[in-house]
Amino acid sequence: MIRVAAIGCGDIARRARLPELRSLAPRAELIAVAARDRGRLGACAGAFGVDRIYTDTDELLAQDDVDAVLVLTPPASHADLAVDAIAAGKHVLLEKPMTTTVAEAERIVAALERSPVVFQPLPDVDSAELATAAGLLQDGVVGTVTGVESYRGHRGPTHAGWFYRRNVAGGGVLLDLGIYALTEVARLFGPAERLTALCATRFPERRLDDGTPVAVDVEDIAMVDLWLEAGIAASVHASWNGSQSHHATRKRTLVHGREGLLAFGDGGVVVHRADGAYPEGGAPAELEGLAARRYAPPAAVEGGVVARFIDRIEQGDLDPAPVRRQVHVMEQALAAYAAAAGGGARLATRF
Repeated sequence: MIRVAAIGCGDIARRARLPELRSLAPRAELIAVAARDRGRLGACAGAFGVDRIYTDTDELLAQDDVDAVLVLTPPASHADLAVDAIAAGKHVLLEKPMTTTVAEAERIVAALERSPVVFQPLPDVDSAELATAAGLLQDGVVGTVTGVESYRGHRGPTHAGWFYRRNVAGGGVLLDLGIYALTEVARLFGPAERLTALCATRFPERRLDDGTPVAVDVEDIAMVDLWLEAGIAASVHASWNGSQSHHATRKRTLVHGREGLLAFGDGGVVVHRADGAYPEGGAPAELEGLAARRYAPPAAVEGGVVARFIDRIEQGDLDPAPVRRQVHVMEQALAAYAAAAGGGARLATRF
């Protein structure tokens, strides 16, 4: 039995991570919850049958019977909480983005060198779909990969105003949604050498579910172009300006190869080969108007990303690759902000 505490009880905790953890009984159990807002904390603890609550995270981390913590707070607090939890010898699952600066990410790496524990930074976790795509690509299903296009978007968060405040979120849609695509590209194709970017704000005011207006001081659209060490061009597009709610994120990744195309994001992996020589299995499909085959990934793991975190604890998996990859992803995101701030080439003509 792995005894787990949660720090933070916002939407991601109540809607996703704590239900995931509850589904893993008796392998793991939620024994405590911490947050600053006592009223919200009590409601969250009651909903998940927990009688131990803390408003002081230092007190929580000092508890000997806590084996692991889920850090589910807004991004500005991630680095300090992660470093403190590591120092206390707790295994850590950290919500995305890992940090808001590269220096903070490197602090976490240094803490792990002093006190090795299982550290799972989100979103650096393989989904069944991503693993299926990776396997097909490794088998050369599209030949030499030359380009990648990745999109993630929805209408924008409406459940919490902090997403739109740079001092809390660290950034906007790039750190909220684009971070998934950057991580996906890094996992499949390796590190990037250089990038260019555009980040802009289309709607300077938003309204939350309760009607509260929120002034926006972060980008709501981001486009990042990367040149990877592997000789691959990758384009990442993240948007809070779509038509679907934040509970129905639209996502699609398209991989271009010399022998065909591969796409995923809707629960399956679709492959087109110019020569029609497909791997065994798969069902007839269409991709970009071309004949293709769809390969269904294995059933999703019950318990989601929390299940994979618990797996790593049980296996004693101290692999540093996820955290080192996320340091690189954070560098990409922050370099994108710097590149976008340069303004690019200004155009004088109109029509």
